[in-house]
Formats: sequence, structure tokens, C-alpha cells
Amino acid sequence: MPSCRFLFHRASSDFILATEEVITRSVGRGLAPVTARVNVFSPPAVLIGFNQNVYEEVDVDEVKRLGYDINRRPTGGGAILMYEDTPGWEIWVPENFPGLPPDVEGRYRFLIQVPIRALQILGVKEARFRPKNDIEVYGRKISGTGLYTESGGVMLCGTILLDFDVELMLKVLRLPIEKISDKAIKSFEDRIITVKKILGYKPSVEELVRAFKEAIREVLGLEPEAGDLSEVEKEDLNKTMVKYRDPKWVYEFRRGSGFTKCCIKKTSGGLIRVHAKVYENVVEQVLITGDFFVYPQRAIQDLEARLKWVSIDDVKNEVLKFFNEYRASILGLSPSELAEMIDKCIREGSS
Repeated sequence: MPSCRFLFHRASSDFILATEEVITRSVGRGLAPVTARVNVFSPPAVLIGFNQNVYEEVDVDEVKRLGYDINRRPTGGGAILMYEDTPGWEIWVPENFPGLPPDVEGRYRFLIQVPIRALQILGVKEARFRPKNDIEVYGRKISGTGLYTESGGVMLCGTILLDFDVELMLKVLRLPIEKISDKAIKSFEDRIITVKKILGYKPSVEELVRAFKEAIREVLGLEPEAGDLSEVEKEDLNKTMVKYRDPKWVYEFRRGSGFTKCCIKKTSGGLIRVHAKVYENVVEQVLITGDFFVYPQRAIQDLEARLKWVSIDDVKNEVLKFFNEYRASILGLSPSELAEMIDKCIREGSS
């Protein structure tokens, strides 16, 4: 049976997030084998998605008071709390890995079978994929996932809710009512479920590691072997960690000021905020933030640049042309839906 490098890291957010980038590159370039990892954030960390504004999503003062890290993931999605009871995991494969589909949704469905099988091995027999990117049990979320691609490498990452302190999460995150009001649910707690709730006890991180190794054997046909970062990866890591230690990456990226219009909408692709400055029917600036997943990763920033100084009458067409020419996609949301939202916000203002 071919081997798979298996890692376990208990480390700070800058190390864990930087290695997500580094290993994606090294696997994609053929400098490292297929790799999997289970990780624990220490100290605990509040992570925001790539496209989010930290001040819209996180109670920064409260998080700092608790002594937790705040950092920005290389993947999209929403703000999450990572600590001992919510270990993370990643799987890295090259784009030409046998059986890996070329499209984003297909890659999710293919790779997510590993954590699903790991949960089943732990005893969570009803775990299954819930589009667009969650694992659910009895209709309730037990794991969220994200996809990142770079240099020919593909990473699927996520969490496993062994247990979860909902009260703590609500204390450190700023959750808009749009995030918790779908289907008339009364509380956020109704939307999630933990391994402890299902099994009656909380498995250890070591048990989770063993389950992941067995899942890799069964799903990918690879034998997990304990490994370490290569010297090339360690050198890349030293450079990449600089970004994740830079306050600008967390606090200034995806943030603006002086906007005259702001709209927020819960869509099938996630919560999306549109901030805009308009002067004499011309778009001066637009900022699009939220917990959505967009591919390629920087597509939204390039779209914002393209809309600058565009007449409001041309906004819809420019958005559609951009997605067609750029071959970009937002998971679960069509370009026409996004174009309609941006156009409406620019014309009508706050909503």
C-alpha cells in the first residue's frame, strides 16, 4: 500500500495556518507526498475566514481578555473558535491525485469522505456530507470544512466538534441574526451537534488520530506513516509565518471606511456584506466581505478592483463578465445572484 505522510501538531495559530499554505505548495509541486494532519490550537484561537472583516465577526476585546489568538485563515468561510474540544484536520493531495475531480464541488465530495469515515469509525454512524461544505448528523452540523488550492496542490481542512462551549463561542463572536435564524431555529445550539452528545462521552484527540489514520487507509488506499516537515518546507514556513504574525493580515485586510452604502444578505453561498462608495452614479469603491468560499482565492479582491470607477448602470454586466473571463466561482452562489445583490445595494443603500 502506498504511504501517506501523517502529522500531528499542537501549536499556535500562526504555525498551523502557515503550514496549511506551505504544505499545499510542497505537495502541489511534488516536493512532498500526500499528507494528512490532525491539529490542536494552543493557545485557543478565534479564526476568521479569508474574506471577512475581523471587527464585523469577532469581539476583539473579549478574545484578547481571554488570552486567545486571533488570526485569518487562508480559506474562506466563517469565524470559528478552535481549542482542545474542536481539533482541526487537513488532507493535502496534488491536483492529479487519482480519482480527484477537477471541479471544486467534486473535490469537496471526494476528500470529505475521509473525515466522514473517521467519524463513523469513532461511532458516529450517521455522519454524512451536507452541501455546500459541512458534515452533518441528524441534520445538525458536526464539522465544517474549507478548500484551498495553490501551486497544483489541494487542501481540504476542517474541524471535528468533539465537544463545544456554545456560550463561549457566542461571547467571542459577533453573530448576526441572519446566521442563526434560518428555519426559525431558536438558538445556535440547535444547529450543531457534538461527538460527545451522540456517544455519551468525549473521545480523546488520540482516538481521533487513530480514526483518521484508519479512514485514510480505507478511503484513499494509503498507509499513514508518521513524518515531519522537510527542510524545504521548514524554510518556506519561516517566511510564511511572518504574514500570520502581522497584525495587518488580521486587522486591516478586508477592511475599509467611509462607505455610504452597506447591505447584508444571507445567501445560499453564505452571509455576504456589500459596502460601497458612490459618487454621481459612479462606483468609487466596493468591498465584499463575508463567510463565503470563492475560487480562485483572490477573485473577490480582483472583482472589487474591476468595479472601481464603473457606472452604476454597468455594474451587473461587469460582474458577470468578470466571472466569465476569470473563470471564478462562489460555492453555492451564482454570479448573477451576486451581481443582483451588488447592484441593488449600490442603487438602494442599506438593507
